[in-house]
Amino acid sequence: MKESPSLWRIEEVLTGLVGVLVLAAAGTGVFVPGFYQGIVDPQFLTGTVTADLVSLICLPVLVMCMIWTRRSSPAAQLGWMSLLVYFGYVYANNAFDRVYTVLFPLYMIIFGLSCFTMVAIISRLDILQLAESLKGMRLRRVTAVYLVFTGLVLYLIELPIILARIPAGALEGGTPFMVLDMSLLAPIAILTGVWLWQCRPWGAALAGIFLIKSITLVTSFLLADYIDWAAGRLADYVPTLVFTGVDLLACFFVWNYFSAFEKRKA
Repeated sequence: MKESPSLWRIEEVLTGLVGVLVLAAAGTGVFVPGFYQGIVDPQFLTGTVTADLVSLICLPVLVMCMIWTRRSSPAAQLGWMSLLVYFGYVYANNAFDRVYTVLFPLYMIIFGLSCFTMVAIISRLDILQLAESLKGMRLRRVTAVYLVFTGLVLYLIELPIILARIPAGALEGGTPFMVLDMSLLAPIAILTGVWLWQCRPWGAALAGIFLIKSITLVTSFLLADYIDWAAGRLADYVPTLVFTGVDLLACFFVWNYFSAFEKRKA
């Protein structure tokens, strides 16, 4: 049954508030010279700014997703949630990694609001309709393997780093995103891949959300790497090239995933 547009009003208001706060926080990070200087570890400085830049790029896409959701587009609804997940992840990192700028309260508010709004939207998600729309999805099992692979790769890359820091007990930056990755993102990616392989409805829904979020996040990291590479600050370019391939592969899987909706319409 089609929901009344008014039912989406609270989610739209909350998302609008998230958008305004992201515009203020990310815009300051990108356009105020030296804003993070002396606050963010120099090795993460470029990545912090590029994350803000990607956030600004995502804002108009977020608005379009809300508009298309009102037109009963399940693909737009998934995009809406994906971008909220990205904003929540980025500003959770800023909050947990103690990026104590004057905008620190905004980081906490964006993180909290993004989580609450995403939960509100996902509660309206018609899982069975999504599963039906994706019945004819090409490369479903290949996509499932990719999702499981990305989850396992996060453990392979980040777990040794965390374990190496435990004996020394040293306070080092960059840990919060690894904790989020290994505690939430990696297991969700693996579980989503398994469910997608099994044709479970939640696998179909979460696959799109995870794939879009993966593109936004990896792209922000890659932008930082390429900027550092151009400036002669990148010590090892091989991981950058590898993750560029992973990002392009994720873009292909997103195209393949959402093209299933268009085929269903036809």
